[in-house]
Amino acid sequence: MITDHLTNAVFFSDLLPRKCPQLYERLHQILSENHVNHRLLSNTKDIWCRDYMPIQAHGNHFVFYKYHPDYLQTPFYKRTITDVNRIDGIECLRRDKVTDLDLVMDGGNLVKCADKVIMTEKVFVENKDKKRETVIKFLEEAFQCPFIFLPWDENEPLGHSDGIVHYIGGNKVLMTNYADFDPSMARRMRNVLEKHVEVITLSYPVKRMHWRSWAYINYMQIGPLVLVPQLRLPEDELALEQIKAVLPECKVLGVPALEAVRKGGALNCVSWNAFIPHLKLLQTKLP
Repeated sequence: MITDHLTNAVFFSDLLPRKCPQLYERLHQILSENHVNHRLLSNTKDIWCRDYMPIQAHGNHFVFYKYHPDYLQTPFYKRTITDVNRIDGIECLRRDKVTDLDLVMDGGNLVKCADKVIMTEKVFVENKDKKRETVIKFLEEAFQCPFIFLPWDENEPLGHSDGIVHYIGGNKVLMTNYADFDPSMARRMRNVLEKHVEVITLSYPVKRMHWRSWAYINYMQIGPLVLVPQLRLPEDELALEQIKAVLPECKVLGVPALEAVRKGGALNCVSWNAFIPHLKLLQTKLP
C-alpha cells in the first residue's frame, strides 16, 4: 500500500490560495524549502481535495469512486461537488491500472495502513442500495487488503476516518483525543482498532480542552516531512511533541491552520499526496 511515508508529491485545490491565502503561502514556503514537489489542481470546486481525488493503492494503481456525499445534497452545496474527471492532467493517472469503484465515498473516510485500510461505517449508509457484504467485497477487491470499519458517530455528519486516526508505521495508528468529548464512542472505536493494530492516543492535559483539538490528528505527511496544524491554543505544542515522539525519523513542523480549520477541515483535508514517479505527467500549476 502507498502510505503517506512513501509519497513524494502533494497537490492542493487551485482555490486554496484564494480561500486560505496565509495557509497556502506558508505551505508553499515550507514545501519549497524542503524540496517537496507541490502543485495546484485546476477545475476544483472546493478546497477539500482529499475527498474527491482518486486513491493510490499500489504503485500506479489508482482507485476512482463516486464522490457524491449526502452532506452536499442541498442546492447550495451541490455546486461545490468537484467532478474529478475534469481536473487537468487527471487522465495521466488512468494510463496504468485503474479501478472505477461503484461506491459513493469520500477520500477523507479512508486511512491507509501498510496492509489494511480504516474507514467508518458511514460508507454503508451512503451505499444503502448494496448489501454490507457487497460493499466490503468491492473495497477489498479494489485495494487488495482487509478493511477495519469504525462505528460512525452520527453527530459528525462527514463520517471521515482521517479525523480520528493517522497511520504512523509498522502496525500502529495514532488516535485523536475522542475520549475527551465522547468516552463511550472512543471506547467503541478503540475496541475495534485494537483487534487489528496498536493504538496510541493523543492527550492534552490542559485546564480547558478546546473543541478544535480534533484537528491535530489531521496532519499532513509527505515522505519524511510532517506538517501539524497549529491553532493558537495551549494544545499546539503538546500535539507537536507527541507527534514528534511517534515519528522520530520525520521532520515535524507546525503550520498555522486556522483558516482551514474554521471552514471544517485541516491539513490532510486540503491536500492530496501521492507517489508520482514521473511528476511531469500530472500537468498542474503553481500560482
